[in-house]
Amino acid sequence: MDVKKAPEQEPHATAGQAFISRIGPAGMALFLILAVLVTAICLTSGRDPIPGYKAPETTEYYAAHPEELITELQTNVFPALPDYAITASLAEDGTVTVAVTEGNFVAARAALLRYFDLSLFTFIE
Repeated sequence: MDVKKAPEQEPHATAGQAFISRIGPAGMALFLILAVLVTAICLTSGRDPIPGYKAPETTEYYAAHPEELITELQTNVFPALPDYAITASLAEDGTVTVAVTEGNFVAARAALLRYFDLSLFTFIE
């Protein structure tokens, strides 16, 4: 009994392999550079809630002087965030309790954490 083998077929390139063969090494390098740049821009961009603001003191300073942090928040930060009703008070453990009573809690919290360290605060809604 003679068994005939089917003719072997050449494997077809996948879509990714065809793309790489068309753009070549220089195109692939450009593609990778652009992918890294787009990723970096997406991860580092964001709206600055208070344009130009920079905390005048360090986290260590505010941890040792929470009353001055409350003064800074009430004087310079809260008025610059008019979309939220935010209050600050001194907690028994030495942290600053920040209460967001109106507006988006998550956005208000993120705005404060852009300039100050989380260890300084206790947030409540």
